[in-house]
Amino acid sequence: MATIQQTKWHDNIVDGIKEANRLQQPILISRSDQIEDIDPLIFFTVGRRLFKGERFYWREPSKNEWIVGLGSAYSIQSNERTSKRFENIEEEWNDLINNGLLFLEEPTKATGPLLFGGFSFDPYKERTPLWRDFPESKLFIPKFMLTYSDGKMWLTINMVVTEANNPEVVFQQQLMEEKHILQSVKEPFDFSEECTYTEEEIEVEKWLQSIKDVVSHIQNGELDKAVLARELKLVTSTSFPVEAILYRLQENQASSYIFAHESGKSVFIGATPERLIKKDQEKLFSTCLAGSIRRGESIKEDELLEQELLNDHKNLVEHQFVVDMIAKEMEQVCVNIKKPSKPSVFKAKDIQHLYTPIIGEAKEGTPLLTIVQKLHPTPALGGFPQEKALQEIREHEALDRGWYAGPIGWMDSRGNGEFAVAIRSGLFQENRASLFAGCGIVDKSEPNQEYEETQIKFKPMLTAIGGMVNE
Repeated sequence: MATIQQTKWHDNIVDGIKEANRLQQPILISRSDQIEDIDPLIFFTVGRRLFKGERFYWREPSKNEWIVGLGSAYSIQSNERTSKRFENIEEEWNDLINNGLLFLEEPTKATGPLLFGGFSFDPYKERTPLWRDFPESKLFIPKFMLTYSDGKMWLTINMVVTEANNPEVVFQQQLMEEKHILQSVKEPFDFSEECTYTEEEIEVEKWLQSIKDVVSHIQNGELDKAVLARELKLVTSTSFPVEAILYRLQENQASSYIFAHESGKSVFIGATPERLIKKDQEKLFSTCLAGSIRRGESIKEDELLEQELLNDHKNLVEHQFVVDMIAKEMEQVCVNIKKPSKPSVFKAKDIQHLYTPIIGEAKEGTPLLTIVQKLHPTPALGGFPQEKALQEIREHEALDRGWYAGPIGWMDSRGNGEFAVAIRSGLFQENRASLFAGCGIVDKSEPNQEYEETQIKFKPMLTAIGGMVNE
């Protein structure tokens, strides 16, 4: 910061502490300034020294938007096993914003105070120690946030102060941390690190049998679809190179959201192609992505597989469940909904999906998390009908999904935000990792084909980890 900005920031801190004393509650202070370009991944990497365990990374597919957060100025989290987790976060966030002191050079999407985080897939499913660092919901305001949006780079500094804080101590601490970050981002970094690891598939035969059980229930008319996921465990002798994994995901998965949420000793990382909801002022955008087939080894084979997918009854039925559900839920919070009459094909590096976008205009006063709650889980990740499918998953799926297939993303103080579905992902804990992949089970599902589909869905993370499998 320039000297005049530092002086203003010191005054902002003093004003914030006075306001905290007046209201007898913590006060959020936030300032955003446009800065020269910084590599977002390097910004994330240099935060490891001061803020390990409190970092996030987000890049949306168009590459027009990066958001990276370091440190936690304030965290809103809950282990409530109810749908109120969305409502409670919204209320606490609004209270912080309404009483906060927000200083923006110019109002820009994804600048100023911003919450980043996510939610577990199913708060009613029994939890295991695997996800100990991730409660049912956790979103946090970063101390330092880098935003690249519409061709400009912004640095946001957030802090939450109380009447007990000393303004000089708070100010000097912030200056020290900022200086370290801005000096460190000038250093070169090598993201080529790989590792040798062993793989362990978890209860494959039991998973295959669960598919047969669910198919029989579908054929008996108990439900139409359920999504069953499985886990692949990896172990390495050192630790998994988180920053190098993110680098390779960026390079290899250009059409996906790249995300990382670091919490305690765990990091949840993924490259998901699936948007749940985006809110840009009053415009809403959702994505129906269900039904898949592999990529071809040549252009001709790829085109033949695309046509096979577009005409495959099983995949078209599976896709339509998602379209119908998302359109129905969006009609409750939107006007002027638009969607194509037929799906097209979305191509990722290793797999192609049936794809239908849905666009609408949000009704006045509809909060983003209210929409997230209505849409999650879509039939693409849970099944249809929703409650019957969730019950089927609880009974037949052995793994603890935790945040896998849950909503992950961000929301700013002006109601903008975006949440993706956390698939093509893995949970990393030092030298151990759990990767997750799932398939939509319908009446024509064949267990071995579903197994092969999960093998394809593991590939993005396995490729990003790099290195060699230790046989």
